[in-house]
Amino acid sequence: MDFGLTDEQDLLRATARKFVADVCPAEKAKQWDEEGVVPPELFRGMAELGWFSLPFAEDEGGDGGGPLELILIAEELGRASFDVAMCYIGVLIPGITVFRWGSEAQRDFIREQVMTGRHRLAVGLSEPDSGSDAAALRTTAEDHGDNFLVRGQKAWCTGGGLPDTTIATYVRTGPREPKHGGISLLLVDPATDGVEVRRTPTLARHILGTNEVFFNDALVPKENLVGPRDEGWKVMLSNIELEKVIISGGYLGAAQATLDEMLDYARNRHAFGRPIGNFQALAHAMADLQTEIDSARLLAYRAAWLLAQGKPCTREGSMAKLKGSETYVAAARLGMQVCAGHGFSTESVMSFRYRESIVATISGGTSQIQRNGIARSMGLRSY
Repeated sequence: MDFGLTDEQDLLRATARKFVADVCPAEKAKQWDEEGVVPPELFRGMAELGWFSLPFAEDEGGDGGGPLELILIAEELGRASFDVAMCYIGVLIPGITVFRWGSEAQRDFIREQVMTGRHRLAVGLSEPDSGSDAAALRTTAEDHGDNFLVRGQKAWCTGGGLPDTTIATYVRTGPREPKHGGISLLLVDPATDGVEVRRTPTLARHILGTNEVFFNDALVPKENLVGPRDEGWKVMLSNIELEKVIISGGYLGAAQATLDEMLDYARNRHAFGRPIGNFQALAHAMADLQTEIDSARLLAYRAAWLLAQGKPCTREGSMAKLKGSETYVAAARLGMQVCAGHGFSTESVMSFRYRESIVATISGGTSQIQRNGIARSMGLRSY
């Protein structure tokens, strides 16, 4: 591996860092979270910088960027908040999936609407009774002439309630056995008759919002099928390694920003006649945290490098997601301890980091699921 960045990658990272400073600093992200809004300048700014078209081939209307470029953007956006990073990642991953597997009309939709930032995608996969066991989904799509008749319910659909959003919904179009067969991907307009989106109250992640989606005999045109019918599990898995890698970048940025914020506080807060950061108890804890963040960064960059080389990285992606998410949680917990009463105040950015970090080890594949995958790569069957 080459640990250095190219001049273009350095410029991309600097551009992303300036974007965060100008458009969405942590204090602004906290305000948006508390108000539960997505400001138009966020998505518009990302689109104007060409980030939504970045990973697509140049001859397909994109800029030919790879996993490392994507993780650099995600890491800088994570400095604002992980939710801000997900405003990018949550649109990009389903966009890549639809473009890879979709019809020519669907690919045109990605080029003209998603790459330009005019339209967003959200993912409907989890259900009330199927989260980590995603293949146990029960939402059905029955053949109904030129349409599918969709019945069921999705949960934890991030961003599905925003305007100008299509939900990439995984449904069961075939038998339940074998469990991973008979699944298909449909593009569903939330404005379709029989579709209802309800916002779920959550501790954090209020910018994009989390939703339940109900399908009550909703008719979805068959032309909205993405990829082969009954092979949606393969479609879903096709970008799961890339998703883990980019998400890990968001965790890295959030964890590093959390450490930077507590360091600033520790340098300026005095007790017993000196800055509190000069007490060994806190200095060592923050030194350990920086070591953990750098370790997580190396794991994430390694996985990105493997992907860029066209090499498999199922194990490495799981390691990156596991380490990145748990490091963000650890950073926020230490930040609350270092900032003490200041962090406990809901006016502080640290309180926002703490709220937001809790779900990191749950969403996008729990830490336990990542450990299962790593264990399987070692020849162990943990379940």
